[in-house]
Amino acid sequence: MIIEIDDTKTLEEVSKSFSESFPFLKMEFYDEGHHWQEQSSRKHMLPHNKTIGEVRKKHNPGAMEIHNWQKTGTVEQEFRRLFGLNIQLFRQEGDMWIQTAGTDELTIEEQNQIGRNMSEDLLHGTDRKFEEEKPL
Repeated sequence: MIIEIDDTKTLEEVSKSFSESFPFLKMEFYDEGHHWQEQSSRKHMLPHNKTIGEVRKKHNPGAMEIHNWQKTGTVEQEFRRLFGLNIQLFRQEGDMWIQTAGTDELTIEEQNQIGRNMSEDLLHGTDRKFEEEKPL
């Protein structure tokens, strides 16, 4: 997928574009960065109605191609490096959203698949651990 970045877009537009390609993941924006495998503080989360131009110091437009094989942490770092945007990716687990901070080594596809599996398990009342332990 390709995400276009320019100062006129809202954070919501960028986040929505990302989630259209990876429906069990979402992108949140922050006014300060975080380190590899570190969580972002909720108090620094930015509202989605802000524009890109309002929240960054680098004002260069561009596009970022995101591949499902890229590591979660790498995507976050590239947003900061290319566009001066501090993002944190979240994975859906049922009706909750979990920061992917401790799993930055996993790929976007792996994170999305975990979110899909967790959501399906909760939706269908399945206990995946129990299923895996059943004899063949």
